[in-house]
Amino acid sequence: MTPPHLRCLSATCFSWSPPSSFSFSLLLRKFAMSVKQRTSYAEGKPALRGVVFDMDGTLTVPVIDFAAMYRAVLGDEGYTAAKFGSPGGSVDILHHIETWPPQEQQRAYEIIADFERQGLDRLQIMPGAAELCGYIDSKQMRRGLITRNVKAAVDLFHRRFGVTCGKQAGAFTCLLDENGRYGPIESLSKDLQPDFQVSSLSEVQSLLDINFVLLPHPQTTL
Repeated sequence: MTPPHLRCLSATCFSWSPPSSFSFSLLLRKFAMSVKQRTSYAEGKPALRGVVFDMDGTLTVPVIDFAAMYRAVLGDEGYTAAKFGSPGGSVDILHHIETWPPQEQQRAYEIIADFERQGLDRLQIMPGAAELCGYIDSKQMRRGLITRNVKAAVDLFHRRFGVTCGKQAGAFTCLLDENGRYGPIESLSKDLQPDFQVSSLSEVQSLLDINFVLLPHPQTTL
């Protein structure tokens, strides 16, 4: 399966100011942590001004049965064809349905939204996420989250835990691979290889300390 850690971000993801009601800035997609690169500093480390997270499977424990959702949208035969017709068996459901007629797209979006809403009651924060976000906050750095999940899930995530593609945006990337699902990063194609790989979020703090100069976000006054 192709890890989706290089799909989502734009280079402008740190140019906006989040609403004051966000105790944690919004922004990452599964298995990814992207960090915005700046000029190198005296220690020879690149400077870091922010960290962008995926939501499902990175900051939250996966609870959605994606295979069941894909079957509900595509049908059994359609799902099988899409799975075996994609590199590594990965299925990007939103990309798959974007050429469908409007009525079929609407039906598909409603099914996807229904599956995501069903997962709201089971939403759990990933072990180590609160501590890592607290550490980033202590450095006065920007944090963000990017997801294609329904807004209700994002809002619930913020309410419960207070808590935006990688290389194409000039960012460093880190693959969160808890179960060794993707194997060594060297086994991935060159354009999909992350800069770092961790098995838990608890490893990221030391990774940031060792490899980067962490810069606080400039504060503005009203």
